Amino acid sequence: MSETSRVDALFSPWAPSLVGLGIPALAAIGYAAGAMVARGRGIHWPAWRIVIWMATCVLAAWTFAGPPQALRAVNPWMDGVSIGISAALLPLGVALGDPVKLIELLRGRRIGWARGRIARFFMFPGVASLLSAVVLTYAITSEWYQAALTQSLSWALLLLTAFVTGLAVNLPLLSDDLMPEWATPAVKTLVAFADGLFDAIPGLVMMLLVNKYSGGALLAIAEVVGIPMIAATVVMWVRADAEEQKQIDAELDAREAAASRPAGPPADAVGAPTRPESPRPDGDPADAEGEGLWWLDDPRFADRFRK
Repeated sequence: MSETSRVDALFSPWAPSLVGLGIPALAAIGYAAGAMVARGRGIHWPAWRIVIWMATCVLAAWTFAGPPQALRAVNPWMDGVSIGISAALLPLGVALGDPVKLIELLRGRRIGWARGRIARFFMFPGVASLLSAVVLTYAITSEWYQAALTQSLSWALLLLTAFVTGLAVNLPLLSDDLMPEWATPAVKTLVAFADGLFDAIPGLVMMLLVNKYSGGALLAIAEVVGIPMIAATVVMWVRADAEEQKQIDAELDAREAAASRPAGPPADAVGAPTRPESPRPDGDPADAEGEGLWWLDDPRFADRFRK
């Protein structure tokens, strides 16, 4: 097969449908409109999120109406490509686009159901990753997958299930406040590593029990996509540490500025009674506080060294 033929195979043939092209188009138009409204209100919305969202919509159209859909009957491994993209790539793109935050900025208030009991359960660290692996493994090893080979509705429901379970993993990991408060960036990075292990299960099972080519494609896509997801959580970790350091520096600067201000007039100068100062014993650590011992002023360590 020539290089030209391989490239052409990526873009043809197509099997356009109202759902396959309509849903990605509506998602792109709605997101673009929301970003424009946000910027019109003076709300900063990063351009890179818009680019990732649009690229995700194009990839969705290619997956649902392009060669993976048109060549399913000819190349069985295209099923693995479609499932892998739906379960890993598309949820990652949607999560990086962060539509929840965009909607909340436009509404001026939080989305209640996104932080309700059901959402908190499925977005609990590790639960969504395990659930996604179990549901997807069941789907591809049951009669559901056999029906999806010939029935359009079963196939569409399978891809939708793969996308929803994948989104339940990616969205809380890459959002700011959809996980419990104790789920720090370090915890999110650990969960991303664990998710990479869980993602391998459906592909391996599909290779052994269903079709080795489809399973290989699913496994390859899931594991390759795990790398940018882990990288994204690491970047969030670095940014969170930098922000925390800025806050600590600002607090220390404020304390230093307050300590360097000249003292006001004594109380007896305005007719108020004065209170005698109680003597302190020599060597009291309180006398040395703030004179070069920076850890005494750092809120993270103050309680460890002060009596």
